[in-house]
Amino acid sequence: MAIRMTGLTSGLDTESIVAALMEAQKAKKTKVENNKTKLEWKKDIWTSLNKKLYSFYTDFAGKMRFQTNYMTKKASSSNSSKVTATAGSSAATGSYSVKVNKLAAAQKVTSAKLGTYRTTDKDGNPIDAKVTSSTKLADLGMKADGSSQIEITTGKKTVSLIVNENTTVKDFVQSLSDAGLNATLDEKQGRFFISSKESGKEQSFTIMTKQLDSTQSAAFADVKTAVDYSNLTAAQQNTVTQALATLQSSTADDKVEKAVKTIEDMLDNRAKTASTKKYKEELTESYTNQYINKTTITNDDGTETVVETLTEDGIQALKDANLYQETEINDTWVQEDIDKAKEIDAENNLKNAKALITTQVAKDLKTDEYKDLIEADVEDARDARGTAVEDTLTAYVSSVETGITTGDGSELQKLGLGNIDGTKVTESSTGVGMVVVEAEDSEIELNGATLTSSSTTMEVNGLTLNLTGTTDEAVTLSVTNDTQGVYDTIKEFINQYNSILADMNKYYNGKSARGYEPLTDEQKDAMSDSEVEKWETKIKDSLLRRDSTLDGLISTMRTVMTGTTITASNGKTYSLANLGITTGKDYKEYGLLHIKGDEDDTDYADSTNTLMDLLKEDPAVVTEVLSGITTKLYNGLQKKMSATSLSSALTFYNDKEMNKQLSAYDKDIKKWETKLADMEDRYYKQFTAMEKALASLQSQQSSLAGFLGM
Repeated sequence: MAIRMTGLTSGLDTESIVAALMEAQKAKKTKVENNKTKLEWKKDIWTSLNKKLYSFYTDFAGKMRFQTNYMTKKASSSNSSKVTATAGSSAATGSYSVKVNKLAAAQKVTSAKLGTYRTTDKDGNPIDAKVTSSTKLADLGMKADGSSQIEITTGKKTVSLIVNENTTVKDFVQSLSDAGLNATLDEKQGRFFISSKESGKEQSFTIMTKQLDSTQSAAFADVKTAVDYSNLTAAQQNTVTQALATLQSSTADDKVEKAVKTIEDMLDNRAKTASTKKYKEELTESYTNQYINKTTITNDDGTETVVETLTEDGIQALKDANLYQETEINDTWVQEDIDKAKEIDAENNLKNAKALITTQVAKDLKTDEYKDLIEADVEDARDARGTAVEDTLTAYVSSVETGITTGDGSELQKLGLGNIDGTKVTESSTGVGMVVVEAEDSEIELNGATLTSSSTTMEVNGLTLNLTGTTDEAVTLSVTNDTQGVYDTIKEFINQYNSILADMNKYYNGKSARGYEPLTDEQKDAMSDSEVEKWETKIKDSLLRRDSTLDGLISTMRTVMTGTTITASNGKTYSLANLGITTGKDYKEYGLLHIKGDEDDTDYADSTNTLMDLLKEDPAVVTEVLSGITTKLYNGLQKKMSATSLSSALTFYNDKEMNKQLSAYDKDIKKWETKLADMEDRYYKQFTAMEKALASLQSQQSSLAGFLGM
């Protein structure tokens, strides 16, 4: 920044002079800032109006154009504690007799309380443990050789769970869920809770034990031999049993091919893992032998210790990788310190060498050479299997196609359950302790006809019946035209119309705010908060005064609502005025509507309520007229918010134009900031030059005076 001489020689208050000179120039920038602020306020007002207008357009004008909204019916019940009803527009008026015989219910199963089971703790000591999600079914005494299965059948699908030594309670619950049931084990209660997700007989389910016969067991054993089942991990064994279970329940033509692929992919991954492990061990041993010497030393007590030291190749490999550590020995070090440093270096270099071996092995395994070797091993394993997997799976499918024999349920009893076929079971009826609530459909007699439903809600002839209890006697439902409901709907529409029109009228007819500009921070500091708010409100209320866009919206709404006539099906022509809906007596309301005779309208409460009378006498006329008028209003508003180069879609004002103008103001303000800064610097440079000139003149005068002896 240039040095500013502020009246040192001239004695002038330079800063005050420059500030005064700049004030007039800053006023031009302030004008642009004020214009931007007012445009931002204007946009905020339009954004709020646009939200209200769009809501009115969709939620009121959009709905009132459909005649179905004027056909409201209401239904009453002589016993609402048992049956309630709602009437749709298509419901026939009159009385209905309803007797509720049954209520729909979902099938529910609660198991007997599970006891403890014998297992061992982490130290191998026998203990009694509670059943949890991780408990293995085999530990509860279930057969785990694959010959015992649990089959869950719902209306949607069948899921089979083949029990092996790895199958857990969690797997059983998951199978129930996979079949489309709600299922949990409450560990605190020690019980399974199982139910259909929906009510009705069609949603009933069965849970059965299935037992493989000798042929099927042999086919299963062949599959296990083909996949080397006993040497698979628990997860891999589960992959096999899940594939077999899916085979049993699937009806797809390619189910065998899919099962073969699932198991073959698992076996390929297993072979790849084994091959990778083999080469990893070989490479590790090779690098270790190359980099590390191992010497066995016999101690004084006769024990042997293996001492590891780096080979020359090992040292060079570390140096090449910038990992070799060698402490620089200072001449002043004593031998003990030197020995200690060398010992630490040796330990660290040995660690680094082993880490380097691990890194190099991992790198080698990613090379094409070893990828090819691993893939060759996988192919060898695949060739060794041949078609055994496909052949044994095909044979297994063939053996189970005739069906798997249903067991006696004794296996499920170990889970506190039994064979469940959907019929009712009480807690003491079987001695098991299991409870089964049978699925039921709702059954009613409507005007003598028997109707059923899977739910406690029934739709009949435009009526929606909600059943909450059975009845000994018939309940009477009465359906009538809901004149009051239709009237209230129309009234709410008129209220919403008046609300948005009043807002627009307020802004369009706002008072002028000539001479009012947005306040600066200094001006706000000198005023109270209420004074600032009044000042800004005065400006905001004037921003849409005589706005052409607002004028077009107001004109469209008022013209449609008060100037549209509709010819009804009776041949007569009607307007809103003919329905008893009219503008007010005070012209300053600017088109607000009133319903004559409405009790909430202070101006017209004493008048005849023509709208209500027409709804009672000829509701079709009201429907046709209001539907026709609101359709025109909807179309008019839709046209007003069509996207243009000035406005976006679904927007009633010129938002694009405003955003463009705001960007222009921002650019102008930045230009003015640069221009004013340059101008201020120029003024200070001019005053600085003047001060320098005065100082020089003063110096010359002093010299001359000295020369003349003055």
